[in-house]
Amino acid sequence: MRFKRKINKNNEDKDNKKNSIKSAFADEDGNFSIITSSLLLIGFLLLSIIVLNIAIEERNESHEIISSNNYQYVMNDYIRNLPILERESLEELSEEVMKNKRPCLDSKGDLKKIIDEKLSDFNQQYYDNYNIQINSSLIAIENTSNPFSYKFKTYIRSVKGDYSFENIASSDVDCIGLKDPVPLLYCKGYHGLSLNDTDYNYGDSLSEFLRSNGVENYSFYVNASSPLIIRKCPYDPYKHHGDDNGKVMKNCRDNGYYHESRDGACYLCRLEGKSGCEHYGFETFINPQKTNETGRVSACGSDHVIFSDDIYPGVEVIYNSENGLNEILYLDPHGHKVKYGMSGF
Repeated sequence: MRFKRKINKNNEDKDNKKNSIKSAFADEDGNFSIITSSLLLIGFLLLSIIVLNIAIEERNESHEIISSNNYQYVMNDYIRNLPILERESLEELSEEVMKNKRPCLDSKGDLKKIIDEKLSDFNQQYYDNYNIQINSSLIAIENTSNPFSYKFKTYIRSVKGDYSFENIASSDVDCIGLKDPVPLLYCKGYHGLSLNDTDYNYGDSLSEFLRSNGVENYSFYVNASSPLIIRKCPYDPYKHHGDDNGKVMKNCRDNGYYHESRDGACYLCRLEGKSGCEHYGFETFINPQKTNETGRVSACGSDHVIFSDDIYPGVEVIYNSENGLNEILYLDPHGHKVKYGMSGF
C-alpha cells in the first residue's frame, strides 16, 4: 500500500509539473501573439502613413506641375498675342498720319508710345482674368533684311505666387496691306489729289508739284496714278518684269506692287514723310496717263525719285499698247530700266 500511494503521489507531482509547464507555455504563447499583433498593427499604421504621405506629395506635386504648366501656357499665349497688338499699333499710327496729313517727327517713338499704352491695358486684362501681374514695355524696333518687315522686341516680367517669368520677346511685324502716306504728304498742298480704296489719283497735283520743283515736261504727269496700299511684288528677280513683251510689268502695275530698293524709304520713314532713307526700303512707280505719243522724257517715275530733292529724268518705256493708247513709265536708262528688265523697250 505504501508503495502504491507513493507511486500515486509521484504521478500527481508529475501531472502538476506538466500542468505548470503547459501553463507557462500558454502564457508565453499569449504574450507572443499580443506582441506579434501589436507589431503588425504598428507596421500597418506606419505603412499606411507612408503611403498616405506619398499620395499627398504626389498630389501636391501633380497640382504644382499643373499650376506651373497653366502659368507657362498663359504666358506663352501672352507672347503669341504681341505681334497682333504691335501690328494694330502700326496701323493706328499710319491711319493717324493719313487722317491728319501730317508726318511723324519720330515714328519709332510715336509707335512705342501707342504700343506701351496698349500693353498696359493688355496687362490689366491678364491680371483680371488670370491673377498674373505683368510688366512689359517695347524696348526696340529694328529694321531687317526684309524691308517690308520690322523686328519688335518687348521686355516682359510677370509674377503669380511662387512663379515668375522674365523674357525679351521678339516678333516680326510687316507693313503689307497698310497705306502709303508719301504721295499724300508731298501733294497735299496742291489741288486735285484724291484717293480711293486702292489708288491715288493725282489730277493736277503731281504736275504742279513737279512744276514747282523745276521739272521739264511736268504736264506729262497730269492725271497720273499710283498705289495706295503696300503690296509686295511677287515677280522676283525683278528683271523678269520685261518678260512676255511687257505683260509681267503690266500685271505689276495693274496690281500696284512695291519693290525692294536700297534707295527707297522703309515704312516707318515713309510715316515721317521721307521717300528715301538710310535703311533698306522699297519703291513703287507713278503711272502716267495713257498716251498715243512716243519718245517723251520726264521725271523718272520711281516714287523715291519724284518725291525727292534730286529729281532726275527718265525716258518713256511702253510696256503695253491697246486701242492706239500706250501704257508707259518714265525710267532712267541705266538704272531702273536695267533693274526691271526693260532695256529692250
